[in-house]
This record gives sequence, structure tokens and C-alpha cells, in this order.
Amino acid sequence: MIIQNLKLTQFRNYEHAHVAFHPKVNVLTGLNGMGKTNVLDALYYLCLGKSYFSSGDRNVIMQDKDFFRIECEVVRQDYPEQIVVKVQAGSKKEIIASGKKAETIGDHIGHYPVVIIAPDDVQYMLEGSEQRRNFLNNTIIQTDRNYLSDILLYNALLKRRNALLKNFQEQNTFDSLLLESVTTPMHAPAARIHQRRKQEVEKLGEIFAATYADIAQSQETCTLIYESPLDNHTLDYLMERNHERDRYLARTTQGIHKDDLVLQMNGFPLKNYASQGQLKSFVLSLKIAQFKMIEKHTDTKPILLLDDIFDKLDDLRVRRLLEMLLDHDFGQIFITDTNSSRMKDILDNLQTEFLLFHVSKGVIGSMD
Repeated sequence: MIIQNLKLTQFRNYEHAHVAFHPKVNVLTGLNGMGKTNVLDALYYLCLGKSYFSSGDRNVIMQDKDFFRIECEVVRQDYPEQIVVKVQAGSKKEIIASGKKAETIGDHIGHYPVVIIAPDDVQYMLEGSEQRRNFLNNTIIQTDRNYLSDILLYNALLKRRNALLKNFQEQNTFDSLLLESVTTPMHAPAARIHQRRKQEVEKLGEIFAATYADIAQSQETCTLIYESPLDNHTLDYLMERNHERDRYLARTTQGIHKDDLVLQMNGFPLKNYASQGQLKSFVLSLKIAQFKMIEKHTDTKPILLLDDIFDKLDDLRVRRLLEMLLDHDFGQIFITDTNSSRMKDILDNLQTEFLLFHVSKGVIGSMD
């Protein structure tokens, strides 16, 4: 899959922008805060229908504006296609691919796979289980439409169940039949999600371990462990056992929304064991393994977005990482970096084709 060009209207700090890309490597350089990352976020949004860096659409609309539009032309499986995203404040977003409007976000996700690696990923992956579940979900939803449907269904039922529990507590009342009517439909999607995650982590772990050894060139043993309340009990059993606890706390305390992806190095928790360099290599390897998993399932190379990942790395490490990415043919790559001369020299020495862009205050200009 190749993104040929990108048009932005009132997206973040871009009032209007139009840029054509190289099919192999594209490097966006400039000072921090000028809009380099916003270009990657726009590409991510086109693929998955949401921002990677902001929780809501209101936050990506240009300040003092009430809508944004992202448009691109892409070649997928040798056929040209057009993707348009239109978001108006207070209205439902529109995603149109090749002239066909997606009825739901699920209709769009998976057609245009993408993987992003950003500086805060290390901290996010260490902070809590929710971020690690999101990583796992973002891997699977791009390859399994049924999984996405199960996630949406489970989350909707979970939200409703929690609302009922909270309402019962506030009103000092309880309706077991009403609660059961929401709880029972959660059992089947929870079981399917649990099984799918278990399978995915097993396969992902093998790819990840090999990738880490390649990137870090060290002897650490790195592992991924999937932990879930459903490992030993059905959701039906867990809900029944925690019935009174849920009533007291006014929330659902057990279920696949409590799953975790445990990260370990040499048998110890990654957070407590690894150095900063090891942490960065671990998360980078995890994202590249994600790329390989998606490619394996879809037979399509995802768009690879690398946001400022070379910060604080010496030129030798930057060269080695780029060499690995280029040697393994990761398809179309987008890179942001503050050091334009370093990136140009390294890519020239690697004898690869690329385009270099300079970004300044929401303006993108070619440097070639």
C-alpha cells in the first residue's frame, strides 16, 4: 500500500496543505512544534478513523475552526483509491473510501493498515494495562473484523452495565433481572475476545523475541505474557462470584476489560529491570512485531510512521535502525526528525530513494 499524496484542511495547525510523497521513504524535518507529528497523525487518522495523539476529534480541529478535512490518494493492491475524512464539530464524522461512505468506523478499519512508533510509547506501555490492551486491540482489529465487532459489543454492554450499577447505588435500589439482561450477552463476545487475544500474543511473542534480538543485538530474554481473568474461569462464573462486590463499588470488576499484556525481560517486569536503552529497544521491537503480524494476516505492508524515534540516538544507532528497516523492505515509511542533515547523509550513504521535507509553522516544503 502506497500513499501518494495528502491534503489537509484545518487539521491541527494546518489551515491548508498539499504534499506528494515518495513511495519508499519520506522524511519530515524541522523544529519541534512546527507540525511534523501532525502529518503522521493525519495519515494515522486516514487509516483508522481516529487520532493517535488525541482522545477526541474536537482536539484535532484547528483552533477557532469548526471542521477539518483530510484527503489522500492511495494505491492498494495495484489499484488507485481515494480516502476522505470529514469531521464537523457536533456532527458524525464521515469517512469515504473510493466514493463509498463507511456506515460505521468498523467498515473502514482494516482496509488501510498502519503502525506508528512515537516517543511516548515507552511510557504508555509501562503506565498501565489499558495502554497495553489498546496496543493488542489495535493489532487485531486491523486483521479481524469479527474481533472488532466483539470489542464494540462488549464495550457497549460494559458501559451499560456500569451505568446500571451506578444508578442502583445512587437510587438505593437493585433489579437483578435488569442487570442480568445486560450481563448475559457479554459472555459470548468475552470468550471469543479472550481466545483471539491468547492466540495473537502467542504468535506475536515469537516474532517479537526474534525482532528484539535483531535490534538490540544482546542476550536478554524478552517475553510477552497474556494474563486474563478468563484464563481459569468463565465470565459467567466471575460475574456471579463478584456480584456483591460490583454492587458495592458500582462498577464491573471482572472481565476481559481487565486483561493485561505483561512485558518481561529475563523473567523480571520490564519496568523494574530494563535500562532506558533497553526499554526503547523493547517497545520498538514490539511495534515492528506488530507490523509483521499485520502484514502476515493481511498480505499487505502497513504504512509505517516513525515519529522522532531517533531522538537522543547517536548516528551509528540511527544508521543501524534505518538499515534494518530498509533491508527488510518495510514498504512506505514516514519519518520525523529535527536533524535534516543527519537524515540526508545517512540515507544517501544507504543509497536508498527518499524525499526530504521541511516543516515550519504548518507549511510543508520539499528540500530536494
